Amino acid sequence: MEDKIKLLQQKLADVRGKKVIFVSHCLLNENTRYLGGATRKGPINEIIDELRKRGIGIVQMKCPEQKAWGGVLKKEMLRAYGAKEIPAFFRKLYIKNFIKKTKHIYQSMAKEIIEEISDYIKSGFEVVGIIGVKGSPSCGVSASLDLKRSADYLVNIDIKTINKETLNNDLYKTCLSNSRGLFIEALKKEIGKLNIDIPFLEHDLISELKGENTKIFRG
Repeated sequence: MEDKIKLLQQKLADVRGKKVIFVSHCLLNENTRYLGGATRKGPINEIIDELRKRGIGIVQMKCPEQKAWGGVLKKEMLRAYGAKEIPAFFRKLYIKNFIKKTKHIYQSMAKEIIEEISDYIKSGFEVVGIIGVKGSPSCGVSASLDLKRSADYLVNIDIKTINKETLNNDLYKTCLSNSRGLFIEALKKEIGKLNIDIPFLEHDLISELKGENTKIFRG
């Protein structure tokens, strides 16, 4: 079968570049961002344009938060907003179980991504990197929102007066941690099992929220 495949690849050679990069879902579709976190109507065009110029295929990963937190609007996360009437004991129990469930789902999703990466590599393609999102509690590479601190902040907001500027400013000022997001952590763990080297890059969400030019850097 391998000889047949090689022969067909030779006979049917085309212009594909045989290089791909895996990107966090919201970089191509900001409609899955948390409420107040989207600065574009759809994709981040600068990222698409740069990868297109370099002839790199774009593989969009599923949004882990959409899968784990109750759909596009992440309804399970929204439960925490302004919920200070709930006793602290029950809030702590909820966030503990929330994080446990999140990690379980992310581990399963990471395994699916690794299977896809392995398929590309075995098929003779180069996976040039994985692009995460700095500041995301899930997809952050060098920095992410701490979920426990974020939950404490969100519980105490006034949902009648909150606005996106205040939310983003206070959330990242008080809850940012120099640690990987939970989904990136799961991906790194699975990649480590394969003993392969894939660079993790990072889109700077915090700069994006400030209206600055999009930046991609090594996480």
